Amino acid sequence: MGNHEMLFWRRYLRRPLGVGAVAPSGPSLAKAMVAALAPGPGDTVVEIGPGTGPFTRALLAAGVAPSHLILIEFDKEFVRHLRHKFPGVTVVEGDAQELPRLLKEQGHDKVPCILSGLPLRSMPEHVRVGISRAMAASLADEGRLVQFSYLFGPPIDRAECRAAGLKARRAKAIMANIPPAFVWRYSRSQ
Repeated sequence: MGNHEMLFWRRYLRRPLGVGAVAPSGPSLAKAMVAALAPGPGDTVVEIGPGTGPFTRALLAAGVAPSHLILIEFDKEFVRHLRHKFPGVTVVEGDAQELPRLLKEQGHDKVPCILSGLPLRSMPEHVRVGISRAMAASLADEGRLVQFSYLFGPPIDRAECRAAGLKARRAKAIMANIPPAFVWRYSRSQ
């Protein structure tokens, strides 16, 4: 077991609902998330809840420049790990509900690509709604938001999507992940 798996388990045992999974996301899920996001050359990509960095690794492997990647992580130990593991990537310690403010502090009003590894469905409703609204408010008009869920249904409630002006579609089911996961892609309604 590698250092990032040990860190994941320590944080899971301390905050199971905050971590939200029984194992770090696998490479199949990471690859599917990045494919659904489809970041273009030069796009600024924001990753919410990177944890130990499986999606971060996939984003970098797909060609996202470290200088164009902003990670928003709540957990201090994960933040330390990410800063050490991914030099050149901007790692911000903060609450995803404050995403518009956190991005402004990094010089961005809205971004074209947001990838979320947060366990939205295991969070209290008011937190889930706060994070969903913050992500929608931070998404550029032609932007894409990718989120996964371990449940078959959408991770962002349909009513919340309508209120935020987002359209949702299930992009892929990843049965090889433990547990199986469903990738959802959100875009602005035009």
